[in-house]
Amino acid sequence: GFCSVLSLPGDPRGVKAFIHTPETPQAQRKPSKPSMRKAMLPFLLAAAASADTRKLTNPCLSAPFAALPFCNASLTIDQRSRDAVGRMSLTEKIDALGTEQGPTPSLGLGKYDWWSEATSGVANGAHGADGFHTHFAYPVTTGMAFNRSLWRVTGEAIGREARALMNAGKAYSTLWTPVVNLARDPRWGRNVEVPGEDPFLTGEYASSFISGLQNKQGGFLQASACCKHFVANELEKTTQLDGEEYDRRHDNAQVTERDLLDSYLPPFEACVRAGVSGLMCSYNSLNGVPACASKELLDTAKSWGFDGYVTSDCDADRNVYNTHKYAATRAEAVRDVLTAGTDVDCGEFVTRHASKALAEGLVDEALIDERLVNLFKVRLRLGHFDLSFDNKKPRGPLDMIPESVVCSKAHVQTSYEGVAQSATLYKNDGALPLRRVETLLVSGPTANISQVLASYYGPRDVCGGAYPGLVDAVREAGRVDVVYEQDLDRAVAAASTVDAVVLALGTDLNYAREGRDAPSIRLPADQLRLVEEVAAAARKPITVVLLTATPLDITALKANDKVGAIAHLGQPSVAVVGFSDLLYGRRSFAGRAVQTVYPAAYEDAISIADFNMRPGPSVFARPDCAMKNVSRCPRGVNPGRTYRFYEGKAVVPFGFGLSYTTFRYALRVVGATSFVVDVTNTGSMASDDVVLLFLVPPNAGADGVALKNLVAFDRVHVGVNATVSVALSVPSTVFAKKGAYRVEAGVRGDSRVGFDAATVFVRGGGVV
Repeated sequence: GFCSVLSLPGDPRGVKAFIHTPETPQAQRKPSKPSMRKAMLPFLLAAAASADTRKLTNPCLSAPFAALPFCNASLTIDQRSRDAVGRMSLTEKIDALGTEQGPTPSLGLGKYDWWSEATSGVANGAHGADGFHTHFAYPVTTGMAFNRSLWRVTGEAIGREARALMNAGKAYSTLWTPVVNLARDPRWGRNVEVPGEDPFLTGEYASSFISGLQNKQGGFLQASACCKHFVANELEKTTQLDGEEYDRRHDNAQVTERDLLDSYLPPFEACVRAGVSGLMCSYNSLNGVPACASKELLDTAKSWGFDGYVTSDCDADRNVYNTHKYAATRAEAVRDVLTAGTDVDCGEFVTRHASKALAEGLVDEALIDERLVNLFKVRLRLGHFDLSFDNKKPRGPLDMIPESVVCSKAHVQTSYEGVAQSATLYKNDGALPLRRVETLLVSGPTANISQVLASYYGPRDVCGGAYPGLVDAVREAGRVDVVYEQDLDRAVAAASTVDAVVLALGTDLNYAREGRDAPSIRLPADQLRLVEEVAAAARKPITVVLLTATPLDITALKANDKVGAIAHLGQPSVAVVGFSDLLYGRRSFAGRAVQTVYPAAYEDAISIADFNMRPGPSVFARPDCAMKNVSRCPRGVNPGRTYRFYEGKAVVPFGFGLSYTTFRYALRVVGATSFVVDVTNTGSMASDDVVLLFLVPPNAGADGVALKNLVAFDRVHVGVNATVSVALSVPSTVFAKKGAYRVEAGVRGDSRVGFDAATVFVRGGGVV
């Protein structure tokens, strides 16, 4: 069970909101049987297919198929793919247009399912595999590391486990990850799945993650990555006070060309440049055209050099007809998505109505062939027609990956690193690191939500079968006596008896997830009351740990002198144990905020349905207007989205993060677009450091010009009294606008624990 993060009606003190039903001990638990779920409730798991139906067999290893051209490795992938498609019956071809492709006798192929989930590790159930798998922190956490190596290694571990499970006959190898939409609105339900709000950061994350996950070996991809959701998909379902409801299946995202080019499209272009083998078109329409029926949109990916397959989001092809009303008939909707370039339909819409589209002359078999050629090319790149999937009879290095790599010590340690490198320190008045602590109180609604989070686009059955939470992270291997109390009165009483207090605040999947946007960015009243009462009773300033993908307004916590430290962890799930080294000072914080934390009033000014990035008047009603006559509601005003355009003062700015040590910086211009930052550790503790380079363009903040843009970053380890030179190169394309550019080094400031981002931004770092 888990506790609510919201006040409960009729309970004046909110005590019940902190009641937590302890989880059943999990140490000896066997993998649970998967439960049925609706297609778009990813935190519930699908019924698993039997293992024998997932066992891939290479038809090219036996007669009569071995002698056929599609099995001839000396031919090009395109030639082989076209030969395979040309041998299929029309019935087989239509069946292959759906994600759950049945057996294809003409090619000697068994069933194949294109849909597998792996955002935080290989999922369980029908869209993953049975058994225990490594669970990694979600991207909203690992993005804060600003570490390309971490992202690559994480992707590599997930892809390796997927290939091992495929070799064992338990899984497939087309993984629908990563999500590269932007955290452009703090209320978006799927912020947990993305690495942040900045397009350059998101693109760099995607490139590194894809490189690791696909990890070409012996000429074949380890697994196939799929960047989603293409494009402007950052809305789930929201009902405003005036009764207006917005949801992704009906949404027509109105996006300016300027916003498309410099915000929404760049992460997907980065995916393509990195060689991603899959793209997913999104539910929404873009400027009146459903994404999966937009030839202009999908051709844009081709113009970047995309060579892979395009899948619809689940039932998005059907939505072309039934919610967007773009096509007059189902057959016309089939024509629209196939003509646009959507290769495979997640669902049954296209497979059910393709025959009618053929009969009416809306599509022809040649068009279907083109869609299938793209699918088979990806399977050829995965080695499905060349490898054995057998450790005992390997035909390449990928065949030799055994199931024993799943939940390996190295993979589990990588998951912990994802938290240790990413956790970000928002405030520290000397409360951290914890020293000489023998007794410690843990309370708060997110202290034990690891299991609840685990199955959301990741493995439900995690390595070892246990679901450690924040309580486990603070135990110090049993050296600290932890009092875990969720009753408010008892938590207040305990606070005065222990050496330290850690309160876990934030949100869970009841608050924001796929299909549901966050109702607010205000810190829930019960959580604020918990902080105030416990902090007042504690012997010394307390530590607040934020476990949330929704950036909540923590103004009150920052201003409270009895809150000595605030650490933001995102949503790490079971990997939260990696926080222990930071809490107790064996390592220093080095993470940086990847989401702007806005003041609560932000949510009243602008609707989540407004996709404009730049500030200005909105056509949508103010979200705080409760008049049911929508026409009488005042229109909102967009204050600007993300640090690049937001004109207000952030509660926590993008890129902010404190350390246990201090640094000195020197910025050198070494070329027209090249810089070196000399980072010297002037403190008493060796530490990682993240160096961010922002470019301030001419006329910044005027006429829609960004206030600044992140253009380069790196993460380095700096020993005590040591200096590390960080080379940062800026692509010349960012200097498209004529005029003087100012370079700002988004590095730590020179105060005791450093990095006052606002001060650094004002000071700047040089002029080009």
